[in-house]
Amino acid sequence: MHFICPLCQDQGLIVKGDLAYQCQCVKQRAVLKKFSSANMTPFLAAHTFDKFDFRFYSPHLRVDNDGPTYRAMAEKAFEGAKMFVAHYLEEKTGQGILFAGTVGSGKTFLAGAITNALLEHEKQVLFLVVPDFLDEIRATYQKQGEFSEAELMDAARKTEVLILDDLGAHNFTEWTQNKIFSLINYRMNHGLPCVITTNLSINQMNEVIGERTVSRIIEICKIYRLHVEEDIRVAMRKM
Repeated sequence: MHFICPLCQDQGLIVKGDLAYQCQCVKQRAVLKKFSSANMTPFLAAHTFDKFDFRFYSPHLRVDNDGPTYRAMAEKAFEGAKMFVAHYLEEKTGQGILFAGTVGSGKTFLAGAITNALLEHEKQVLFLVVPDFLDEIRATYQKQGEFSEAELMDAARKTEVLILDDLGAHNFTEWTQNKIFSLINYRMNHGLPCVITTNLSINQMNEVIGERTVSRIIEICKIYRLHVEEDIRVAMRKM
């Protein structure tokens, strides 16, 4: 039998002789529950594969003259996202995904669709908007948060599937670089998949989050690029 927590075998208590104490996974589940409910807003909950609209991706425009069209890139990213879900449901391991591209090109939509598809199968998924998560950690330094820094980081490190949205849309300091490296490095070493979205190129990511972190992301994630002629949110308001 497979247990999510091998320490307590999903009982929440560890018994040693006449003593019983709460397992660390109980607090971790509380953190996951708080963040999952807070971050999966009604807006994100509506992001499902069947609502992904290819009309926003030009079948003619290309990033490079001899490269794929915007439509072809979107189709490849869409299929990659669905394959990630199918593979995870079968194997619970595997390569993660990095969605990179212009602002408003559908990266968060696909990350949300992956999240919703896994949640439908009762899988443990944590969706984090990176700048907000870093702010939550900073708040612990002033004792303003409900959880400690260690608890927040532990939940992000150990959740079955971690979604990191808007990586790079934050201040790039040594502190932020170290926090992100810690997350990515732990998950790489433990074979836990990440789905990441960013507006940055690989070269820009090297500058913002550091080469050692980017190197690990490239190792554990398959990269899909998305481009649109106009921010999809702007285009939708014109329809």
